[in-house]
Amino acid sequence: MGLEDAAAVVSRLNADEAEELARHIAQVSRVDAVEAQQLLDEFGQHFSGVQAKRARGGKDAARNILEAAFGEDKAKAILASALPEEQPLPFSFLNDCSFEQLVTLLSKEPSSSLALVMAYLEPSLSSALLESLPDEQRAAVVIRMARTEKVSRDVLETVEDSLREKLRLIGRDESEELDGRAALADILRHMDLEDEKRLLGGLEDADPLLAHQVKEKLYTMDSVLHLRRKDLQQLLLDMDEKEIAMILKGQTPEIRQCIEEALSSRRKLLVEDERVILGPQPRSEVDKSVRSFLDRIQKAEEEGRFIILREESDLIE
Repeated sequence: MGLEDAAAVVSRLNADEAEELARHIAQVSRVDAVEAQQLLDEFGQHFSGVQAKRARGGKDAARNILEAAFGEDKAKAILASALPEEQPLPFSFLNDCSFEQLVTLLSKEPSSSLALVMAYLEPSLSSALLESLPDEQRAAVVIRMARTEKVSRDVLETVEDSLREKLRLIGRDESEELDGRAALADILRHMDLEDEKRLLGGLEDADPLLAHQVKEKLYTMDSVLHLRRKDLQQLLLDMDEKEIAMILKGQTPEIRQCIEEALSSRRKLLVEDERVILGPQPRSEVDKSVRSFLDRIQKAEEEGRFIILREESDLIE
């Protein structure tokens, strides 16, 4: 139809209809001339004088039609609702900033805004920012982040718009799910152990239950992938074959391989025998065994007996 005619049609639709149409246009890659002519013929005399030609769909085509029909702001809102999976994460534009820019940008922001921003930034960047804060403010940000579960989309957009403007000067769910505990745990993984202990200690003083929940997020089965081989072998030596068979249930091939490679050939066979004997197990029982296993890792690391290589910077040749 061409952009102008398509926009004229779309402008007569209500928001729900425009959203549905935009979704379909975005999902169409292209339509050849023959297929386009067949589609036009279905509408009879209304398009009898129109010469069909090859057309291209996609997200850009949907955006262009919506903008021509409703203007840029309304088109953006309709497209965001029609294609939520295509929208960038909040504050993603900040990931392209240098650390120095971020420190300048966020230096005067309240703890509530800092907690919000750090939860969405790359964990390594958030970790560095958290370490740069004064002790009192750092503690306030950690506590607020751990307590956050849902954030109003309006609040997100307000803070985001404010930071976009500040950055410019210096160089259909109404809420967004945010697991503050998991975000905080991810940040802590990028810190050295002493800083991690200090921050968790401060959180424990303020809210012991929250601190416990964050620790549970900090130690997951992925932790075995970052254990030194000799530490993992020692950990497994202190477990019987039935316990090992239980924690292997439901794990990814990578984690299974990591654990099995730390076993002797004989123990590997014994563990496999136990797995067959155990058969299917209730998830609650498997989760209980996994939690016990992770508690052992946590205790050993806190006591300095084990080392978890959290990132490449932990390795020195």
